[in-house]
Amino acid sequence: MAHTKASRGLTAVLFNPPLSTGARTLARVALAAKLLGHQETVIVNLFPLATKSVLEVNTIGVDADLWLSARSDIAERLAVSGDVLLAYGCQEPVGEVRIHFRTQLAWLRQRLHDRGSTIWSVSDQPRHPSRWQRHTARNYPGMPFDEALELSLQQQLLPQPNEAKVSTA
Repeated sequence: MAHTKASRGLTAVLFNPPLSTGARTLARVALAAKLLGHQETVIVNLFPLATKSVLEVNTIGVDADLWLSARSDIAERLAVSGDVLLAYGCQEPVGEVRIHFRTQLAWLRQRLHDRGSTIWSVSDQPRHPSRWQRHTARNYPGMPFDEALELSLQQQLLPQPNEAKVSTA
């Protein structure tokens, strides 16, 4: 499935930094990059602070400025990026934080649209790398993970920014 454009690296958009080393996530993103024909991988995060889970963001993510502070790193990387892998997860925060999250996604979609980026995800969802093995095992039972992941990587078409809808699933 190697991507045919000259590789400028894969940028993976995740939700937020890990509390640990994130070694498993880094390894899975690197594998996806390799499958897409990239040697370089960079991870950017929609929310800048490390937490145990998205549930913790429901408490600390009420400050809109925190979300805004992540944008400069994201924009800088997208400016030099090749392909983009959406891997921020399928679970949204709740309450006021959900509004900040959706605003961040709308901003990201606008940037991706403006750049004409090639967008990827694992199947049709922005699944977090920690969920990829579960997904591939269900959809490709008995197949080695790397082969199943290659089959699961799908190019995504972004809706026009003013038409973007965020899943509540």
